[in-house]
Amino acid sequence: MIKFETPMFRPPSEANSLLVQATIGCSHNNCTYCAMYRGENQRFRVRPQDEIFQIIDELSSSKYKRAFVADGNALVMRTKNLCDIFKEIYKKNSNMQRISLYGNVSDILRKKKEDLDMLKESGLDLVYIGFESGDDKTLKRIKKGATKEETVEAMQKLKKSGIKVSGMVLLGVGGKERSFEHAYQTADMLSKGDPEYVGLLSLQVRPGAPLYKDWEDGIFELPDKYQLLKELEIIAENTELSGGYFYSNHISNYLPIKAIFPKDKDEVVSKIKEALKDKSGKQLRPEYYRDIVNQY
Repeated sequence: MIKFETPMFRPPSEANSLLVQATIGCSHNNCTYCAMYRGENQRFRVRPQDEIFQIIDELSSSKYKRAFVADGNALVMRTKNLCDIFKEIYKKNSNMQRISLYGNVSDILRKKKEDLDMLKESGLDLVYIGFESGDDKTLKRIKKGATKEETVEAMQKLKKSGIKVSGMVLLGVGGKERSFEHAYQTADMLSKGDPEYVGLLSLQVRPGAPLYKDWEDGIFELPDKYQLLKELEIIAENTELSGGYFYSNHISNYLPIKAIFPKDKDEVVSKIKEALKDKSGKQLRPEYYRDIVNQY
């Protein structure tokens, strides 16, 4: 039986999915806030195709309705190989309804329109992208490897091929210095890209991430809980989606929100404003929740 290289990461929403570790680690792996792929056994590599097919064969079951192709950004793989993997997943899982994976902006932009069309036709339904921010200065500082304009272009490119976008945003990643710029520019990026899903997480500076040293040395200052809430308020109030899910229910967040925009937008903004006014913190998650190490 093929063994997975661990730790292996997947989005929380893929907890019950068939996990197919087609790649190991992350091909970019330069983001300063991330400690996810720093282990020696997580140096980026693509598994041989026969190993990937063996994983699918060994783990497939009629119970699975979703599959997630891991690890950090499997979209870097050759289009034909991915298409063959998707087809095999559907072939071996009779109730399969959706396949998703992580993708970097640069990998999306590198694919031609016909490549993305082929991936969609072969069964790729959704791509998770770590936006983190729409502020170019913040993106450069955290070494994300993409600009705001490129991120919007990547979203639009996927959507034109019928592939859904789930984007992740990091509250606090701009630090105290660029907190407002980060929030306003992120809202503008989301409005222009119009992803189907937006997931907001709050930055937790972890040992192993390059940003941790900056935080220890006082070079990077993490906003407090109310500044993080203010960022959430700015993003919620200024983001225009045509019919997208807007979530901040990850355990790293102080105020959980699960909404559909624009239907629930006014209610959500009011809820955030109320939490900001109430300095007792009764509406917020306890601090110890944020100390739990979670996958995302």
